[in-house]
Amino acid sequence: MIKLKEILLEGVMDTWTNAITKEIVAAFKSKKNYDKPYTIQFDDEEADIDLSVEFLERPNLDYSHSIEGEVDPKGDDDHLSISISYNPSMFPRAMNDLVAEIFETVRHELEHVGQNNFYQLFVVHGDVHNSYEGYLTSNREVPAYVKGFITRAKKKKQSLEQVMDNWRQENKLNFDADPDADWNKIKNVWLNWAKANKDKLRKYD
Repeated sequence: MIKLKEILLEGVMDTWTNAITKEIVAAFKSKKNYDKPYTIQFDDEEADIDLSVEFLERPNLDYSHSIEGEVDPKGDDDHLSISISYNPSMFPRAMNDLVAEIFETVRHELEHVGQNNFYQLFVVHGDVHNSYEGYLTSNREVPAYVKGFITRAKKKKQSLEQVMDNWRQENKLNFDADPDADWNKIKNVWLNWAKANKDKLRKYD
């Protein structure tokens, strides 16, 4: 049974995703690295975030951009770092794709912030996984990836499955490095989780 609080918290996280992404995009256009603290409040809980965004100009990239994100709990705060490498010769042509991927990354990382701070999003860490497939299908990563993909799908006006397949191509080198990773199994785990939680997620199609 889906609880109202779960639906409301999803709305809060989506609102913050939109606000933070808007500021990151503005910083990218000005070519200035971005640092700012945020506090996300829900019910009687709150999450303090120190956001740090770095823009790295890489003229030799064969593609327009790549984004890496990480949440590192430090004391009472979560440090959220995002690194965006980009080939300036491919902009502004690639801007729409970049913005959609920033939305995805921010929502993914905010899910980890929520897991660290909000009861409704808490998940058991489970075992440490030594494989790429194990990491992608772990308790913490499945909801983070799915919610990020759903956000990206909405911005790109694509299906969830199409976004997942595109992501697989974008991360081909990771799969090449671990040939035992079963893409169909990974995608099915993600799609099944999305379907099981579609009432809470609301925007899943």
